[in-house]
Amino acid sequence: MVEAVKKRKLIAVVEDDPRLAELFYDILEGFGPWRLQIFPDGQSAKDQLPEIGACLILLDVGLPNLDGVSLYKILRGHSSTKNIPIVIITGSYDWELHRMGLQTGLLLRKPFNVHELLNIVEALLPEEKEG
Repeated sequence: MVEAVKKRKLIAVVEDDPRLAELFYDILEGFGPWRLQIFPDGQSAKDQLPEIGACLILLDVGLPNLDGVSLYKILRGHSSTKNIPIVIITGSYDWELHRMGLQTGLLLRKPFNVHELLNIVEALLPEEKEG
């Protein structure tokens, strides 16, 4: 059983809103073959993300302690996280993201629906066929 859990791909969610973090957990753990690790602020994510082996990062822009834009740039510059797909979660408009210096094609705009979230995650973390 522990072996099966370890085989599930790890998604790191950096989200300070406890209700949204719980929603991500319920949706992704409930509907997919994934494990989740939630980080409530940018600093804890910065300290731990390089070590945990995540396959995908869902990153909120508005975070306490270290904002999502700064964290994104740090993660892109770190050797162990630079190639991990990062999906930016935001309620901001494209021009605001551009002004912040954040240009990314992977974007989940708030409010989002469950299917939109699952489609993005499934596209980035396809199930591996056994056998």
